[in-house]
Amino acid sequence: MKKTKFTPLLMTTSLVGLLGFSQLGAAAELKVIASGALKGAMQHLQPAYEKASGNTLIFSWGPSMGTSPESIPERIKHQEPMDLAIMADETLERLSKTGAFDMATRREIADSRIGVGVPHGKPTRDVSSVAALKSALLNADKIAYSQGASGVYIRAELFERLGISEQVKDKTVEIPGKELVGTALARGDADIGMQQISELKVTPGVDYLGPLPEEVQKVSRFCATVARHSENAEEARQFIAFLNSPQAHQLLEESGLEPIVAQEGKQ
Repeated sequence: MKKTKFTPLLMTTSLVGLLGFSQLGAAAELKVIASGALKGAMQHLQPAYEKASGNTLIFSWGPSMGTSPESIPERIKHQEPMDLAIMADETLERLSKTGAFDMATRREIADSRIGVGVPHGKPTRDVSSVAALKSALLNADKIAYSQGASGVYIRAELFERLGISEQVKDKTVEIPGKELVGTALARGDADIGMQQISELKVTPGVDYLGPLPEEVQKVSRFCATVARHSENAEEARQFIAFLNSPQAHQLLEESGLEPIVAQEGKQ
């Protein structure tokens, strides 16, 4: 069966019927603190939602982990105004103790895997097996990873599991804050990099090589929840429902994410 292609116009029409959006009354401006893993998908999801709902989304992007000012934990610590947040589940679990979120509204959105990329036009490397990945990293001059969930895993676990921690310790580059690993690759700061697939695939100047081999893969689950003190709680819940709609799932999947419902339906 031919797969339907959801254009922004078709998606908007579908969402109006599916979610019962109404543009009567004042439009809301939703402040969203979100992981960069969703940024690629939002290039299409955001305009579709805004057209269907009449609301506006204002995103503050940052890594789910780390201590940079842009990181989600630091934004929550400093009580940055928000209506909802989307982040790695393990981070949300820790931040739930702050009382910043209405955890009854928590919804799982998508799983995200780590991928590998190189600067556009540079020689490609085989990363399809553990041995090939290990060789590619050992032969690289500079290895980039993020400060977020994927980078924490790479720094703390992946290199150790590959048995190359000592060999690569002087040639790794941690990309701070909300900057993407792909941006650093495109700029020439490293000759190989690893980050969430959904972030690498949408960054100009990067050739995406593929995911980490399953034996050493790290899957992060991203969840959304409404802020406890949001003045737009109903609209925030509506946006989360939109992210769980079949139409949104296709765009999430095309960006390199694995929508939860679609994934479970394949089991």
